[in-house]
Amino acid sequence: MAINHINNTRVRMKKVVYFGNKTSKFQSAKSTLETLEPLLSKIVHIRTYSDKVNKLFRLFDMLMGFLTNVRAADHIVIDVYSTKALIYAEMIGLLSRIFKKNYILVLHGGNLPAVFSQGKKAMKYLFNGALHIVAPSHYLKTFFETKGYTVQLIPNIIQLEQYPYLERAKVRPKILALRGFKKVYNALMTVKAIHILKKRGIPVELRLLGNTDEEHYNEVVTYVSEHNLQDCVTILPKQEKSVWIEESKDFDIMVSNPIIDNTPVSMLEGMALGMCVITTNVGGVPYLVTDHKEVLYVASNDATGLADKIQELITDEKLAHGLSQQGRLKAEEYDWNHVRGQWEKLLS
Repeated sequence: MAINHINNTRVRMKKVVYFGNKTSKFQSAKSTLETLEPLLSKIVHIRTYSDKVNKLFRLFDMLMGFLTNVRAADHIVIDVYSTKALIYAEMIGLLSRIFKKNYILVLHGGNLPAVFSQGKKAMKYLFNGALHIVAPSHYLKTFFETKGYTVQLIPNIIQLEQYPYLERAKVRPKILALRGFKKVYNALMTVKAIHILKKRGIPVELRLLGNTDEEHYNEVVTYVSEHNLQDCVTILPKQEKSVWIEESKDFDIMVSNPIIDNTPVSMLEGMALGMCVITTNVGGVPYLVTDHKEVLYVASNDATGLADKIQELITDEKLAHGLSQQGRLKAEEYDWNHVRGQWEKLLS
């Protein structure tokens, strides 16, 4: 057992059981829990669930993990998503109350306010029983505080040493989009903007990362084919972080245009790398970054506006250089070294 010595007093490290999504081996992109787990392990004893991709197996794994560890646990931590995964949080929260264990909720997903506003009793029961509620953005914090909850802000983290900064002083029309083909990420808007730029005579290049099983993959591939964009659009499977970070050196612009979002980590990653980021100003994004300072905003589903912003970047060197510098400075605020103390205080 790890022991800290403080004033000659032996202090036991707290035991934490954390329930959330650990399925990056099937989806490439790491979840918040998977990023946090090795970092939190330095300050608490931590067990995490679940890495099962099948929804029933995942629920069973979480329930067994809870029953196995509940008596020894000092803290139960539960990720709360606005999708079908909400049921996992509701079940673990219910068990925590049955076993009289305090639990902490960690909120994720820009659509949580809309789901909460639907008035689902199980969700409100979950929130009402929480010892602490943690939000990664002022957007979620502000919303749930208006509903009468006390919410602590602890931002999503990035490990800055993983993101070598490359300052962009002059921007080429070479664009990277990481988020894939799920409906919420609106990849078709990005491809439509490329079509507009091509018609304007701009030699643009786009690399899209995403998997074939995502719902809008076929729609995007069909659009690329029908509009003869194969010479300027490359679609690749999602890559390990180390791979796309290395290859990002050949791109100057990152596009992120979700329909709704909370704290888009990929946007922070692009800023940390020195890329010029264009993002839709939805959900929690306006609470995080400032238009024409760290990023450029574009309205949701506005392909022409996105094309205009890309063109603005490649023609305005001063703007592009400033975004590259200020974006990196903003990303530094989300480094683990800045955030660690907040987790230590919460779990101590």
